[in-house]
Amino acid sequence: MKKFFRSVAGRKFYSDEKGILEKDAEGNFKEVPATDTEAVEATAVESATEEVAKMLGKAVSQVKASAEKALGDSQVRAIEAVDTLFKGIADGAKKHAKVSVATKASFDVEKVRAGIKAVSEKQSKQFAFTVRSAKDLEFLVEKTTSEADSLTGDVIEPQRVPELTRDPVRSVFIESIADVTPNMTSDALSYVECVNESGAPLPTAELAEIAEKYFEFQEFKAPLKKITVANKHSVEILKDAAQLVSAIKAWLAEDINIVTDAQLLTGSGVGDELPGIFGVASELDETAVGTKRVPLANLYDVIRVALTKVAVSGKGKFIANYVLLNPEDADALDLTKDENGQYVLPPFRSADGTTVKGARIIENVGVPAGQFMVGDFRKLHIGTKGGVEIEMTDSDGTDFMHDILTVKLRRRVAAYVRQNDNGAFWTGDIADVIGWLTQS
Repeated sequence: MKKFFRSVAGRKFYSDEKGILEKDAEGNFKEVPATDTEAVEATAVESATEEVAKMLGKAVSQVKASAEKALGDSQVRAIEAVDTLFKGIADGAKKHAKVSVATKASFDVEKVRAGIKAVSEKQSKQFAFTVRSAKDLEFLVEKTTSEADSLTGDVIEPQRVPELTRDPVRSVFIESIADVTPNMTSDALSYVECVNESGAPLPTAELAEIAEKYFEFQEFKAPLKKITVANKHSVEILKDAAQLVSAIKAWLAEDINIVTDAQLLTGSGVGDELPGIFGVASELDETAVGTKRVPLANLYDVIRVALTKVAVSGKGKFIANYVLLNPEDADALDLTKDENGQYVLPPFRSADGTTVKGARIIENVGVPAGQFMVGDFRKLHIGTKGGVEIEMTDSDGTDFMHDILTVKLRRRVAAYVRQNDNGAFWTGDIADVIGWLTQS
């Protein structure tokens, strides 16, 4: 028996010879499988638009039922189901409708909008409306694609991605490699150093006077310094956009930790600033380099010379454990080549390039570009009193009368390097040290 098909919306469906579509036992139109190559196209008896309307009439009911079930499980799935329906309506009718655009629909548009809104807000469990003709279909196509009066604004709610982002900020690291005293109970770290020695042991004959030695001690204090920031919110935002407020608090705390880290790196120690490690370290200048010369010197040689300075300054008691570099400078460790174009891999570098003579390399944009720091970071002492503290108030100025709340964040940190340990840290300008090492 000869088989016929009709093409609808780019898909083939079985029909009789006049083009009337066939249905299966469940009332669904029977689609022609790709393996059936014997069916021939029938002569159309209805316009493609009317046929699309008939097919989508059943689709509306099926998708509505699917959306109702999805609402019990997930609001998002229901919205996605309706989204699929309208996409099908728009795509199908745009391809096959050949009649003029309808000026109105047989259904009450405002009731449809209100009904869908009630379902989406879970005020109602179900809502239905009927697409009765090709004109209803074309009305929906027009209204779902028109910016002036769009039903999709009510039907298809955009899915909001929960993640909130900001411009990239650098990571902090100093406190993870230093000697940290948490939960301070005082307002300062107190420590004692020997500031002067006189006299020395001597070989002594029997009954001779014994040589004396004197030590002069001094107490020092590293006071807590305060890093703060404040941000104002309306009461409405705090109540209606808790996720946004939470993100802002986290970013403010992140900013405080970054400023703290920067202070521990490059703070002046004057006034309210913390003493930064770059400010107390010994300088690898031309005098410190002295007569040491290294042909074709590079950044590896600068680091190696600085490691020697740490060891000599501490007479073996300082052991450099970290090298700090800006990433813009650190890439020279991987990219440097010799005169033959071969990459330079010195024997005192680890196979993975992360350590030089046992000191691990840390790359961070907080390190001043063009400079290096090599040191025994056990000698950097940091004290903290609590973490990042958060307070909220409406008592700032006229904020109470304007429903404004101020969120205030605070961190208290103390830091010091003993004067006797300054030689545990060496810094300098990379280009200058290379120049001094190679000059004739």
